[in-house]
Amino acid sequence: MAIFVNIAIAFHSLRSNPLRSGLTLTGIAVGIAAVLYVVVLGQITQERINERLESLGSNVLVIRPGYSRMRGVRTGASVVNLTWQDSRDIVTGSEMILSTVPIYSGQGNAEYRDRTWSTRVTGTTPQYAVINNDFPIDGRFFTEEELAGRSQVCLLGATVHEKLFGSGSPVGESIFLNSKRFLVIGLLGVKGEGWSSPDDQVFMPITTAQERLYGVDHLSSILAQMNEGGSDDEALFDIETILRRNHRLREDQDNDFRVRRQDFFLSTIQDTNAEIANFIVLIAFVSLAVGGIGIANVMLVSVTERTREIGIRRAMGARRKHILTQFLVEAAILGLFGGLLGIVGGMTFNHFNIGAGLILPWNWIGYSFAICAGIGVLAGLYPAMRAAKEDVIRALHHE
Repeated sequence: MAIFVNIAIAFHSLRSNPLRSGLTLTGIAVGIAAVLYVVVLGQITQERINERLESLGSNVLVIRPGYSRMRGVRTGASVVNLTWQDSRDIVTGSEMILSTVPIYSGQGNAEYRDRTWSTRVTGTTPQYAVINNDFPIDGRFFTEEELAGRSQVCLLGATVHEKLFGSGSPVGESIFLNSKRFLVIGLLGVKGEGWSSPDDQVFMPITTAQERLYGVDHLSSILAQMNEGGSDDEALFDIETILRRNHRLREDQDNDFRVRRQDFFLSTIQDTNAEIANFIVLIAFVSLAVGGIGIANVMLVSVTERTREIGIRRAMGARRKHILTQFLVEAAILGLFGGLLGIVGGMTFNHFNIGAGLILPWNWIGYSFAICAGIGVLAGLYPAMRAAKEDVIRALHHE
């Protein structure tokens, strides 16, 4: 029964100072809401990256040009050295490589009626859709005939589709890319997190991109799909041998190309997102610590204001442990209600801001309650001990 009496006394005390109590609750709530927002956002990002990683598979290597050097120092520019012949030689010269896909990417301005959007244009082959498991959700991918005929057809990524067409279907419509008319034959689905905004690009036959749009004969990258069960080391050795021979590199020269697993890029993003999320969680915990300091301050003021009340209770037979329990319960209630307010506010914010209303991280909700209760008890411990140690005679004479 004593605990219920303490709870009733705690609520009465908090109601008697609503502004002070409200500000303290807000401090705790902001910290908890921030923690839940970061956790939910991290879960959503993790799910998207995992889906993307599964669709990419782990048997695709990405070959990119190396960096140029000036007076022995590496610059940010890439060497122009990958060709269609490199792509063909890799697939014919290595038993580890099942197929290769040449890619050329450049910047382009997409126009549809009165809408304009700057995006990335990616020229590739029909095999790209197979290797990346990236088939259109509306329309179709371009064919080998359209590749050979340098046809002016294209597929839109989700971002380009939204910017130019809104929610309407783009298939069958014509757009302008760098002032040249292209027929939209397909729409790709949302890929989410990825390297270089995968949804913000337009796909077309690489022959069209190279000859009709940019006037180049080199490649931006080559995708090399390994055989199932193939060894990364053997595939890398074959690619290195073939490209060094094609590029006529001496033994004392470094590679002028880079080879990475395709899922390496998304894994890097995954690690970076985790580091950022951990940093934000740390900031949120700092906010919780500040909220705890607020609780301690409120409890110290409360002890000072209620010194006479403490003296009366002691004179009527209350022991020090009763006074200690009373103020600890009050501090814990502040922490718990601040946590509850933060959880409700955080989930509401998630629902309207990132559409995550159905994602409830129950483990973190439980952690939040435990953290808030712990902060409340720790923050109220010193004020409660101070209250319990008040001298009865001095407390009764306190004005």
